Amino acid sequence: MVPWNGDLFRTRFFDALSLLLPSGEAFVIDAISDALQADGGQGVSAPALRDEALRFVREEATHQRAHRRYNERLAQAGVPVSKLQGRVAAAVQDLAGLPLPTRLALAEAFEQLTALLSAQVLQGTAWLQGDGREARMWRWHCEEEVGHRHVASDVARAFGVGYARRVACLALATLYLGIDLSRLMTGLLWRDMVDGHVRPLGLLGQATRFAWRTAPGVGRMAIASLAGLLPRRLA
Repeated sequence: MVPWNGDLFRTRFFDALSLLLPSGEAFVIDAISDALQADGGQGVSAPALRDEALRFVREEATHQRAHRRYNERLAQAGVPVSKLQGRVAAAVQDLAGLPLPTRLALAEAFEQLTALLSAQVLQGTAWLQGDGREARMWRWHCEEEVGHRHVASDVARAFGVGYARRVACLALATLYLGIDLSRLMTGLLWRDMVDGHVRPLGLLGQATRFAWRTAPGVGRMAIASLAGLLPRRLA
């Protein structure tokens, strides 16, 4: 396996993200689309916001297609994509039956976390290196996530989703993403070690360097996320 992002650990971090994204983006698309259709569209009635939300849905659908192609290449390289994505899809399906206000709050939380990460990825080379096909795709995706980061939040506000629900869903979304990303990375890297692509000590060194280089960005993400919990920001 030839890493495209400097080393294997950093490459697998983005591979794991890509395995998460198609199901996650489908959840967000469905939540925003349902909000636009609820009560004959009266829940989100402002024409400018509706236009932004429709553009948001189109952009998310484009991201979804791009990551499906990315994941097809992973499958061609021997990654058990169907099995891994099936687990993610099952977890997301558990959330699909929640009431629409809760799904909107989760969609807002997922988009907030994605935008925070995207902003850090676009700063320097701590997370992402090179100018190959994969790196270009990720930079394009991150730029669009930062660009439309406010839309899910605006739709949730227009729909009347309350502060307490949004705070709880931000905590839940953080937990879901953290667990799923860790599980996917563990599965990918374990397979790499079994196949002889990397030795345990070498992988430990890569993980340590990645953690050291990205620690400032993780700190900025945590501060921004906590700031977003303030009532004046969420009201």
